[in-house]
Amino acid sequence: MSRVGFKTMAKIELVRFLSDSAGDALNKAQDAKPETMKILLDEAEELLALATSVLNRPTAELIEAREAA
Repeated sequence: MSRVGFKTMAKIELVRFLSDSAGDALNKAQDAKPETMKILLDEAEELLALATSVLNRPTAELIEAREAA
């Protein structure tokens, strides 16, 4: 597997982990008390925002290719 392929797979796994963690927090929030629910919802929101940030970040190879051009 090339470096680009490996980094893409690592990125996908990180996003999957973050989104799964957000899903877990949302599931726990369904049965939580209001004060705990707010904390869990905030956590899920932060995890999804981080996953979005990771998805939108260009890989190092794309940046290097643009600089070389």
